[in-house]
Amino acid sequence: MVEDMQQQWNDKRVLVLGAARSGIAAAAYLRNVGADVTLNTGSEPSTEERMKIEALGINGVFGAHPLELLDTTDMIVKNPGIPYHIPLLQAALERNIPIYTEVELAYLATDATFVAITGSNGKTTTTTLVHELLKGGSRPVHVAGNIGFPAIEVASKAKQGDIIVIELSSFQLMGVEQFHPQAAALLNLSPAHLDYHGDFESYADAKGNLFRNMTASDRVVVKGSDTEVMKRVPADLDASTFGYDSGDAHVTDGWITLHGKRVIRVEDLALGGAHNVENVLAALLLVEPFDIPAEHIDRVLRTFGGVAHRTESLGQVLGRRVYNDSKATNNVAAEAALSGFDAPIIWVCGGLERGAELDSLIPALGRVKAIVSYGETAGRFQALGEAEQIPSFAVDTLDAAVPLAFEQSAPDDVILLSPACASWDQYKTFEERGEHFVRLVHAYEEANR
Repeated sequence: MVEDMQQQWNDKRVLVLGAARSGIAAAAYLRNVGADVTLNTGSEPSTEERMKIEALGINGVFGAHPLELLDTTDMIVKNPGIPYHIPLLQAALERNIPIYTEVELAYLATDATFVAITGSNGKTTTTTLVHELLKGGSRPVHVAGNIGFPAIEVASKAKQGDIIVIELSSFQLMGVEQFHPQAAALLNLSPAHLDYHGDFESYADAKGNLFRNMTASDRVVVKGSDTEVMKRVPADLDASTFGYDSGDAHVTDGWITLHGKRVIRVEDLALGGAHNVENVLAALLLVEPFDIPAEHIDRVLRTFGGVAHRTESLGQVLGRRVYNDSKATNNVAAEAALSGFDAPIIWVCGGLERGAELDSLIPALGRVKAIVSYGETAGRFQALGEAEQIPSFAVDTLDAAVPLAFEQSAPDDVILLSPACASWDQYKTFEERGEHFVRLVHAYEEANR
């Protein structure tokens, strides 16, 4: 298949829309298989991006998407972040110019096996865990997509028999035509990216595209209790289901079970939180067809502490269990984290004020012992806690919040940074916020040994 698809691009005039890592990687691949490539961005590329484009020896058109580009274009490869409603793409559709996404390009560039994960929450953790579990098998395994290297970069180097584990967003799945993973999971669905998709149904349908080319012999993994997820499973596919309380993989008497067989006690998982238990359940179903040794699975589950900034365990700190969930930039993600512990929680939250209502968080506050909020939303989180008779404190910065969180805690309590807000009032990214939190925790530990 690969040779035929590579021939498809030879001597074709291909317009790559969008730079960044995936756009430049797509342009490089297409150039290598003989295409005449033009790379177009709606804004000016960075100096580093411009240097990479020039080094490839391809045409570059920057700052706008002129319609005249279509006069010399046979095919388009689109960055997932560029919406289909821009005039250039609408005109391309009217002219019947084929439009590919980078993920589709990657699929067509290799004979490797794809294992794909999507969902509104938990994608990165599950993708990383699946990658670690599959390393115990006999086949070479790679990780790509939203984490790791661009999909086309990985796919162009992978060989038949290799496995590519790929995390996919709704943006990437919206344009799927031929992409066919041999194992795939849709973890959950909640409203997100509505500015891009227009409404929840369009967003959820884009996620459901993950399954459109799968067959009865493939492994389809879904959360059985999520009705929106189940609506996206084609009728001719027999899905494997997971859920905390029910499914082919679920929890029974404190044990992770797979088809009724005990795998590991929940308390022995390195990952914290009930939502992460569900990520583990999904991962086990995804890797089951690949015959990974039980000893390797057990070792990974006991040591895999998660992905940085996503309910990342910092271990025991002065007798407290501390978690960095800086990636939780909305209520849904914070609710999942707060609902995942069986010990008293000191909740560190706050950040950029975007006017989101907070009442939806109330059902998740049952184990919250104290709220320590900071940033632009500190006052509103303090008011939320006080209304629920929870001791609550508002401070300006994380520098003040971390010591206060320890002061309000006792041994065996959980200290959880799960902001429920974007970071941009004080940090450039959620990663920067999480890294600062980790440094503050370690500094407090050193000062109070």
